[in-house]
Amino acid sequence: MIFYTSDLHFGDERILRLSCRPFASVEEMDAVLIRNWNQTVSEEDTVYILGDLAFNDEAAQKVKELKGRKTLLLGNHDAGLTLKTLNCFERVDKIMTITDGGYSVCLCHYPLLSYENSIYGGYHVFGHLHNNEDDPASVIMKSFPRSLPCGVDVNGFTPKTLAQLIDAHRR
Repeated sequence: MIFYTSDLHFGDERILRLSCRPFASVEEMDAVLIRNWNQTVSEEDTVYILGDLAFNDEAAQKVKELKGRKTLLLGNHDAGLTLKTLNCFERVDKIMTITDGGYSVCLCHYPLLSYENSIYGGYHVFGHLHNNEDDPASVIMKSFPRSLPCGVDVNGFTPKTLAQLIDAHRR
């Protein structure tokens, strides 16, 4: 099975306030993210993390605790990651297109207005926006039925399948 997630921000104290995350501490947040992931994902599953894993390599140990085969699409807060963390992934890239359930799926940390196969029924899965309704992109992206946010803040702090993201976007 294939799962998608983004904006975990392991170890980032600021994200608790900025995204109004419901955790008493960054340690609690990290523990819940790891628990939810491992209750959802098996070792045989593939997970695409669409950016903002962490500011630094303190996340390397946390990534090793996560089940599944992992690919990282770099986000704006991943600049401090070194090979210590990057080597925990099967692949690291900035943008890529995969096939999931017969659908073309363009993956990028940032929301895109146009992407590979967008006019041929393809999907775009992205992160970056969190739950920020003040960002004009949040409003704009809701009008694109095939553009799906996969950030933890809008997906129960849990990786989701393409079908789950599609269903959530319809509501």
